[in-house]
Amino acid sequence: MSRPGERPKSAYQRRPSRTRSPRNIVWAIVLTMVVVIVLAVGFFGVGSDLEREPLENSEVDVAATAERAQDVADFPVAVPATGEDWQVRSARFTDGQSPRWTVQYTAPGGDLVTLAEDTEVSASLLSAEMPGATVTEQTSRRGAECQVLGGGDDAEQTGIACQGERFGILVHGAADQAELERLMDEALAAVG
Repeated sequence: MSRPGERPKSAYQRRPSRTRSPRNIVWAIVLTMVVVIVLAVGFFGVGSDLEREPLENSEVDVAATAERAQDVADFPVAVPATGEDWQVRSARFTDGQSPRWTVQYTAPGGDLVTLAEDTEVSASLLSAEMPGATVTEQTSRRGAECQVLGGGDDAEQTGIACQGERFGILVHGAADQAELERLMDEALAAVG
């Protein structure tokens, strides 16, 4: 007989289970993480191989890209003869309302340097490549009127902007000014 106020227990009522204890939940999470880590290491490997050679077909062919760009560009596309101490990271031509040729290099000192070319060194080119930069010096290189730029959003960057008859070239990066000048001279020689 049951006591007054107590409800009779159903035959289907669950018994308290120990499988839901916090300790078991923590163990399940730990085991799941171990499985994920083992699978990730098996799939991606551990660390990186610094001695790894790039694949033959993964190198950027600036000359071939520039040749295709020259077919549609309104300006002579610059392909600087940089030598082996400069490594090309990327080269692209953006067509449209404001066509632009952009090549990114790793300078001999290890810094990223960008060459951007348009029909002129315009405010849109400067604001896209070096926002907030100001002119620190006026100069000329290989017959082109140039400006040395500094400051802006990335204070470590320096830039050189040169305006030619049918082109405008901007070279900028955190590299030494001598490296930027060298790249600009090679670019001006290529279009000149």
